[in-house]
Amino acid sequence: METTEFEESNQSIQPEVTTILLNKMHPAIIAFSQADSKLASLIVLIGDLILTPSYKPFESLVMSIISQQLSAKAAATIKARVKLVIPNVTPELVLAAEEEAIRQCGVSYPKIRYIRDLSTKVITGEVALDNLQDLDNTELLKQLTSVKGIGAWTAEMFLIFTLGRPDVMSIGDAGLQRAAKWLHTLADRKDGNYLGEVAPNWAPYRSFASLYLWRAIDMGFVDSGLQVESCAKPNLLQG
Repeated sequence: METTEFEESNQSIQPEVTTILLNKMHPAIIAFSQADSKLASLIVLIGDLILTPSYKPFESLVMSIISQQLSAKAAATIKARVKLVIPNVTPELVLAAEEEAIRQCGVSYPKIRYIRDLSTKVITGEVALDNLQDLDNTELLKQLTSVKGIGAWTAEMFLIFTLGRPDVMSIGDAGLQRAAKWLHTLADRKDGNYLGEVAPNWAPYRSFASLYLWRAIDMGFVDSGLQVESCAKPNLLQG
């Protein structure tokens, strides 16, 4: 997938949702301006970005599994139906729900097995969603990918969009690789790992750099045939 709309735990106390505003005063943007002139140019072109973590980790993972390999429209329809069957998406209620009721929402049998495997692992503590703040990215990714149906990409998107972790780099995201190649006009690589050449300069804010690369795809810059310095800033007063 090239763009993402990773767009939720049954914790009794939810941490306050803190919106992350990426503007010229944010430490990440200041760091990018010093570390990577190409990325700095892209940031000027795109402008400020906002990331609002959801802090509903279990529901987020369930909905991510359901959304896999579906269009955004189809995924939204199915997720809405699931919420009617399971209004409060908790591990216990997922396991208590009738399989056929979930299937009638449009969720495939393999995905039902996956969300039930996740539910079981959360209940047993194999996936520790109740103390996420105590887990670093490596340990959390290890736990998440132990669940059937959660691969590295899904886990990485969870860290970025649900938890707001600032330094996640999804090497397996084809869109990010393509955008990195465009941004730095890199020569073709047999391994396709263009991020490996440039992303180390973005630490410890690689998640935020990724947001700008995804937006560059969405706005058509990556496929424009132009280098970043030659792209025209969109006229926000039009349309």
